[in-house]
Amino acid sequence: MKFSSGEFYFNLNYDFDFSSDKSNKFLPFIIGFLMYSVTIALISGLFTHNLTSGWKDALTGRITVEFQSNMTGANESLTDRQNEEIIKIIKSTEGIKSVRKLRETDVLKILEPWLSSTAIPDDFPFPVIFDVETDKDAKIDLLLLTEKLSKISQGVRIHDHANWYAPIMKISNGLFGFAMILAILIFATVGATVIFITKKTLEVHQNTVKILQLIGANNSYIAAQFKRYYFAVGCKSSLISIFCSFLTIGGVAFISSSEILDVNTVKYAIVATLLPLITTILVMNTSKNTALFFLRNDKWIN
Repeated sequence: MKFSSGEFYFNLNYDFDFSSDKSNKFLPFIIGFLMYSVTIALISGLFTHNLTSGWKDALTGRITVEFQSNMTGANESLTDRQNEEIIKIIKSTEGIKSVRKLRETDVLKILEPWLSSTAIPDDFPFPVIFDVETDKDAKIDLLLLTEKLSKISQGVRIHDHANWYAPIMKISNGLFGFAMILAILIFATVGATVIFITKKTLEVHQNTVKILQLIGANNSYIAAQFKRYYFAVGCKSSLISIFCSFLTIGGVAFISSSEILDVNTVKYAIVATLLPLITTILVMNTSKNTALFFLRNDKWIN
């Protein structure tokens, strides 16, 4: 009788009665849950990274120049001449690309979330705000610019949007790093689980292993049995993980009123599909190499 180490993954006939092992009954659900966990961890990290990257594009390369109201006299705002001088000074600064004075309606839209339904009186002292676009690579001396503008009107404030983004970026990088570490730990847990159960299966079926070896089966043939079995387990686990992941992605998209076929949603769906397949490959090779290690070293016997 000739034993071949060739592997036919869809052939569910094994020399071992894997179904009789109680530890194997819930294995697809355990690995499926771990696959789902690592998928959600990675998607959460990608979501945080994409979100803060969008903020970076919106916030970097812009500064806001604000003049407080009632600083030039009794309830007076900036005159047209002062506005022209301010725009001229800002435009003459190296690294400035464009400058635009916001209208009161634009300022009102900015203040609206904080004002809620509060009625605004006609003489409300709106600040004078200039939206300034800068070269992202330029280093503008904001202190010098503030000094120049202060000669026109006191109470000038310059807000660098990139400074607002810096702490957010640190938090984002921390969360992304935490998600990656969590994913690595889950992968390690999957590997450890497969190693433990493979060893226990060898111990339970040590008589079958001895018989197979006596009639000519080599270690590669026996290890291939485990690889085929864990391929089937990985496929079942992948279906569980993909189903749960798609439900989660669809549910979050529905709650956040996002489009189901949004670019980011499709990207997350691809991740949710590929990760279980990668985990299945990890499970298959771990089981085979574990079986080979214990068989070659006779470590599978208690």
